Amino acid sequence: MITLIATGHYEKGICNSNELYDIIERISPDVIFEEVPPNKFAALYEDFNSYSLETKTIKKYLQKNSIDHFPVDMDRDDITQEVFFNDFNFMSNIFIYHSLEYKDLGIEWNYQPAQSGFPYLNSQQCKKLLERKSFLESELVKNINHKTLTNRYNDWKEFNDERENEMIKNIYNYCYLKKYDRALFLVGAEHRWPLIEKITRLENDNEFKLNWNFNYFT
Repeated sequence: MITLIATGHYEKGICNSNELYDIIERISPDVIFEEVPPNKFAALYEDFNSYSLETKTIKKYLQKNSIDHFPVDMDRDDITQEVFFNDFNFMSNIFIYHSLEYKDLGIEWNYQPAQSGFPYLNSQQCKKLLERKSFLESELVKNINHKTLTNRYNDWKEFNDERENEMIKNIYNYCYLKKYDRALFLVGAEHRWPLIEKITRLENDNEFKLNWNFNYFT
C-alpha cells in the first residue's frame, strides 16, 4: 500500500515536524517517496540544513529506522528553481492586489494548517479552498489580460503539471522494480488533488496497478 499524505513545506503551529514524525511512525513505511529533485537529493542529506519540513522530519526518522527514501520530483537547476519562486511571488502579489477574496483565502490558507495540522491539509475543506484559489487565479489572469502575467501563469501551471507527471512516473517505476509492504508519499498539499486525479486516470487505463490510500485521516 502507498499512503499519500499532503504536507506543508514549512512549520506552522501544529503542522510541524513532531506531528509529521508521529504520522510516519504510525504508518511505519518501508520506503518514503519525497517531493525532492534527484539532482539535489544527496546534497540535502549530507547537509545539516533542512530543505523543508519533510526532509527535517525524515532525517530524524532515519536516525532510528533503516528504510529506503527516494526522490521523485523533477530535476531542476538553481536558476529554474529561482525563476519558479520569483514567478509565484510575482503572481501572488498581483492576485492579492486585485482581489480581496484572494487575499482572504491566503490568510485562511496560512491559518488553518497552523490550527488544525495535517488532517486539514488532507481534507475536503482544504480542497475547496485550493480549488477556489485556482479559479480566482485563472479568472484574474483573464481579466487583467497582461501578456507578462499570462505567460508567467501558463509557464507556472505547465511546470507544476510536468512535476506531478514526473513524480507519478518515478513512483510507478520504483514500485515495478522493487518490493515493499508499506510506502509513504509526502507531497505539498497543492499537489494532492491533481495527483489523485492523474493517478486515478492512470490506474483506469493500465494493467499495472498500485494499492493507494488517499484517505489516511478518514
